[in-house]
Amino acid sequence: MNDIILQTYINKINKGHIIEYAKKEGIILTNNETEIIYEYIKKYWKRFYYENPTDLLSELKEKLSNTTYNKLENLYYEYKKIQK
Repeated sequence: MNDIILQTYINKINKGHIIEYAKKEGIILTNNETEIIYEYIKKYWKRFYYENPTDLLSELKEKLSNTTYNKLENLYYEYKKIQK
């Protein structure tokens, strides 16, 4: 059941949602960073939610600015902790 709800939510996410959420969290994204994050959310949400995405995080670290990556990584682990 969670998969259906999550997939529906992910399908509705657009780049504007990503930009607004990032702003709310004090992160200012470049257009390129928005594109990258959008792509990773759409393609890999199941890996981020259910698995250990260390390899994906390493890829993102190379593609995003240090500030953006560090803030996103902190948010990811914070929310993963809450999820358990």
